[in-house]
Amino acid sequence: MPTEYIRHFGLVETPFARNHDTRWLYLSTQHKEAILKTRWCVEEHGGLALIRAGVGHGKTFLIEYLMTAWPKQFGWKCAKLQNTGTISTARALLQEVLAAFGLPPARSAREMATRLEEWLLVECCEFNRTIVLFVDEAQSISSQAMPVLRDLVNLETRDRILLQVVLAAQLSIDRKLTFYPALQSRIATVSTLEPLSEMETDAMLLHRFKSAGAVDPMLICPAETVHAIYRVTGGVPRDVLVVAEGTMKEAFLRGAYRMLPEHVERAVNDLAGRRPRLVRAA
Repeated sequence: MPTEYIRHFGLVETPFARNHDTRWLYLSTQHKEAILKTRWCVEEHGGLALIRAGVGHGKTFLIEYLMTAWPKQFGWKCAKLQNTGTISTARALLQEVLAAFGLPPARSAREMATRLEEWLLVECCEFNRTIVLFVDEAQSISSQAMPVLRDLVNLETRDRILLQVVLAAQLSIDRKLTFYPALQSRIATVSTLEPLSEMETDAMLLHRFKSAGAVDPMLICPAETVHAIYRVTGGVPRDVLVVAEGTMKEAFLRGAYRMLPEHVERAVNDLAGRRPRLVRAA
């Protein structure tokens, strides 16, 4: 069915891929503002930026985009901390940071911190490079490892912070940070990704359809269908994609070439057990 329903609507691929291929990313006004504020923080060597958002609002996609864009645009060296949910100790966090930048581990946390600082001094001071570490799902880092984030942005010379850290986290990070005032006080800028407006939801779907090869997306997904999708998802990007994909499949199964509000309703009913918040929104 996947190939048939894609061809049925005159597309070359599914417009609802949920991978992090940056060509799919729709940058709303708030996304652009978050990028600009975070970029300023890095350019000014502010040390620590925070991007916060609810589940499914696109924070991970955004930092994947920045990791691709910034090295090309500015020559910055970017890396992402992996496996944050499994980091339970200070030593484990430092080991992951070293690995992210391709540095070998050391036996103790002190030795790893020294190795990282020595490398940063060479990169930043001798080669004048900007080094950026992205930490996705930062709210998942354990209480034992959280203070290390503060230590990372405390690595500095007389005129600059050596490592620029960008935290991407769910909204629960706010409560967690209250237990670490020293870290909280180092945050130079905070950006929040809210759900999309109906107009932004329309623009995101338009971008997706065009990227998938649609000649006239409005013929496939008219305004009343976008409104129905927005009504049941509240503009949460991940939910928009799930419901829109289900809607397209429902239209295909009924031989329709346009996605209609009735197809949205059928798709939501099918998703009810897996995404109960859609039912509440409906």
